Amino acid sequence: MVSFKKKKWDKPFSEKIVRRVKRIPTSDLTVWADQTVYELSRLLGIYERLRTPEAMKELLLSAEALHAVIDELDKRLN
Repeated sequence: MVSFKKKKWDKPFSEKIVRRVKRIPTSDLTVWADQTVYELSRLLGIYERLRTPEAMKELLLSAEALHAVIDELDKRLN
């Protein structure tokens, strides 16, 4: 009997984000990174005004997405 154990996920971003990022063509990854940086800036402004847990959650999700995009770009180019 073959055992299929799921590997422990040790990345600072979710597997869901990684699955989405892997579908982005390499030529579009820098565009996505640029858009995510813009979104991070916008969300940081919202967090500074509101200081709510929801605003922080959105900010963290956007930061995770940027990290995943840059990580994927690095993998593809190296």
